[in-house]
Amino acid sequence: MASPPQSSANSQGVLYHGQAIRDPSPAKPMKGFLTGLSKLVLGIVIALAMLSIAGVATARYFMAKLAVPPPKPLYGSELPAPPPPDSTAEAPGATPPAEAAPDPTIEASPAVVEPVATDPTPVATDEPLPPGSYAAVVSQPIGLVIRSGPGTEHGQVGGVDYNAEIVVLEEPAGQGWIKVRVAASGAEGWVKAGNIRRQE
Repeated sequence: MASPPQSSANSQGVLYHGQAIRDPSPAKPMKGFLTGLSKLVLGIVIALAMLSIAGVATARYFMAKLAVPPPKPLYGSELPAPPPPDSTAEAPGATPPAEAAPDPTIEASPAVVEPVATDPTPVATDEPLPPGSYAAVVSQPIGLVIRSGPGTEHGQVGGVDYNAEIVVLEEPAGQGWIKVRVAASGAEGWVKAGNIRRQE
């Protein structure tokens, strides 16, 4: 009986049944490395693409929100007019119709209070105004700081509230400050120009 052929190795590979077979192991590590590297690069590219798409979507959302201006606030004469009186007004001497009893299951809604425009009354002074002066009111909603001189480098001597009555004593040209007297207290000082409204 013949013995099976012996395998012997040489530098070219493995001999099996008398034929040389190349060892495939040197190519496998390189192929695995390239596959892993390509997966890593592909993963980074996909992650960057997802982050950029999310960033663009977020930016577009906030740009759309900020592009719409808020509703314009209404002041004084801009407020909507009250509805006209009901045409089915009662005749004098007629008995009013009985009101229906309120339904206890319906909750009362809180009343909406509309801001009321107040017209300041003219400054009531016992003494006549000095020549070149005039009556005014403060139009700055947060009031004004009264200073000892024309400029922010001068100290504060008091303040005057919104819609407070004042008398403008001096308006030097080009300074941006005016000298005033507060009608209620008689305090005098300088305030920033453009924050008052002249009274007729």
